[in-house]
Amino acid sequence: MEYIAFIHKEDGNYVATIPDLNYTSSFGETFKDVVLHITEAAELYCEDLEKLPACRTLEELEAAGIREDGAIPQIINPKVEKLRRINITICSSALDIGDQRAKELFGGNRSAYIQKLILRDAEESGALRH
Repeated sequence: MEYIAFIHKEDGNYVATIPDLNYTSSFGETFKDVVLHITEAAELYCEDLEKLPACRTLEELEAAGIREDGAIPQIINPKVEKLRRINITICSSALDIGDQRAKELFGGNRSAYIQKLILRDAEESGALRH
């Protein structure tokens, strides 16, 4: 399902928000980064849902007054997989670093950050086949 994110610049970074996914948001240093980050945030938001929320058209969102002045609309198509909850033990210094990076990249979502690291490692090692 395709959702519309609105992207704007704020304090030197790009910020993206998807109104139809409970205003899920993320940010990035570049436009490309913010599109990747908001897609991942949307995927994480949607994974626990029984049913995906309806997505409105750009015209419907604009008619509702949701688009900020100067915001660029971007179509986001989250891929949704079933999540599994796990428990891990990690040293506090590594956790502090991870939490800071998760805050910078994923709005504080620790799971999204760990998932991204695992998938990146799998792709780089050739373990992830497309």
